[in-house]
Amino acid sequence: MELIAGFISVFTLMALIGAVVAIATGDSGVMQSLVLLGCVIALGSAFRGYRKAVRAERGQ
Repeated sequence: MELIAGFISVFTLMALIGAVVAIATGDSGVMQSLVLLGCVIALGSAFRGYRKAVRAERGQ
């Protein structure tokens, strides 16, 4: 789960940079913003799954 979260965080960072550049240059940036939203949702889900796995491992 840590590996998946790491990969998703890299893609989220790249999507954030792409969205900021698109908006700063005057493009609409809608598609970049939607990709960023999807990455943030995926990253949140990965971290939530990681926390759930850690709790299950500890027996809580």
